[in-house]
This record gives sequence, structure tokens and C-alpha cells, in this order.
Amino acid sequence: MTAEATGDRRTRQRHERRDRLFQAAVELFVERGYDNTTMEDIAERADTARATVFNHFQRKTAFLDEWSLRRRERAMTAVRAERLEDRPLRDILSRYLIELARNSLDSRAETIACMGAAIHSTNVFGNPELARQFGGFVARAQETGEIRGDIDPAQAGLLLATAYFGTLSSWIESEAAPFDLQEHLLQMLEMILRGIAVS
Repeated sequence: MTAEATGDRRTRQRHERRDRLFQAAVELFVERGYDNTTMEDIAERADTARATVFNHFQRKTAFLDEWSLRRRERAMTAVRAERLEDRPLRDILSRYLIELARNSLDSRAETIACMGAAIHSTNVFGNPELARQFGGFVARAQETGEIRGDIDPAQAGLLLATAYFGTLSSWIESEAAPFDLQEHLLQMLEMILRGIAVS
């Protein structure tokens, strides 16, 4: 076996181990709750050593970061699959939010466990990665003249992300028949893009 093949195998095994740990953590967060799950529990569920968990995820909140990252990646994959990167900002953000809504709808229990934990255990409203991604979309739209030059893309990204988190939080808190998350997200987007004041 060549050194390159050995390296590829090790990398693949490392990714598989990390994914197994992640899946174990999410399952436990759903079953027991985030606060009631320990790193030892995750190691046991993944059938690995406690030290291995810390080699991949230095703290428990890192599982929430990974959960959010995977959702953002799925949303960007949907945007790219439809070749929307060069389309108007409304098209990009609409498709992105629709995919985030689908992720939540397809895994409501997981979303409640992980997003609920993220809201209470991390500073999702501080300067989240989602805000930076949205800010990048706004900056690109600003370069094409679609967005006014006096708009701060970072602040606009934070506004969009905060509105998303607020809407998702309301959906999480709703009872067995929650409101239409996708529709609420698209209405929120339209309100932000149009503004609320009469011109």
C-alpha cells in the first residue's frame, strides 16, 4: 500500500470517526437533552474512548457548531445546485431559507434539541457564521448595484440571521401543529428587503 493510500485511508477513518461521534451526540441530545448529555455519554454511544471525543470536539458546544455548519452547507448546496449564486439577492436568500426550513421540518426533534441548546448555551445572536454568510450575499449584491451603497453588509447579515433565529425559535416553541416555518421565513425576508417605512 502506498503512503498516499495509507494517508487517504487514515483521513477517511478520521472523518468516519468524527461523523460517528457527531451522530451519537445528536441522538443523545434528542433523547436526553443537551444539558443531560455528557462527553462520556457520547463516547459510550459512539463506542470510543472519552479522549477520542475531545480529539474531535474539544467542548460540547462544538457539536452544536458542527450541527449548524452542516445545515448551512446543505443550504449552500441547494443554492449551488440551482446555479443561483449570480442571481438576485432575493432568489439566493429565498432558496437558502427554504432549505433551512426543510431541514428543520424533516428533523423537528433534532432541531428542537440542537437549536434550543444553541440558543441557551451559545451566543447565536452575537456574530454567528450564518450572519457572515448572509453578509457575504449582501456584499455581492451591493457590488452589482442591487443593494444601496450605504448599507453595511455585516449589519444586514446580522439582521437577517437574527430574524431567522427569532423565527426558528418561535417555531420551536410552538405546539404540535407549528406554524408554516417556510412561509414565515419568506415573509420575514420580504419585510427586511422591502423595509417597513413608507417611502
